Amino acid sequence: MARRSPSSLIRTDLRCLNRDLSPNITAVTVDDDIFRWEATLIGPVNTPYEGGVFKLRLTFPPDYPRSPPKVVFITRICHPNVADRRGIHLKVLRTDCWTPMSIVKLFKELVEKLIEPEVNDEGQTIEYLANLYKSDRRRFEAMAREMTNQYAGRGN
Repeated sequence: MARRSPSSLIRTDLRCLNRDLSPNITAVTVDDDIFRWEATLIGPVNTPYEGGVFKLRLTFPPDYPRSPPKVVFITRICHPNVADRRGIHLKVLRTDCWTPMSIVKLFKELVEKLIEPEVNDEGQTIEYLANLYKSDRRRFEAMAREMTNQYAGRGN
């Protein structure tokens, strides 16, 4: 069987994401470049992100799916695995931990990490937010909810 090109795989993933995942996540190409996407994620229910509309940018490397896409939040978010510059620090996106997967599966994992962040790996967290999440979850959630309302509200 012939190996499919990265652009062919990415096109298939884009169709599957927009058709199958749910109304919570959609994506479009940026300037008709299949290697650059802008995605919209609706914050999961029963989380401090509920109702928020978050924009993300995905950049696929030329050797995708052997290497992970780079995923960053465009919208500000208060989360232990998202840096001030909105880069996402999760094992699933690290080159040394990457296992090729569909973008639908990757987004499902990202949503899972919104619900339950990776807070025990210092290299993967924003330390003060991870500590707050572990020590005072209510305060963390109030802060995350406030930022969601401020930066990811439907009017933004």
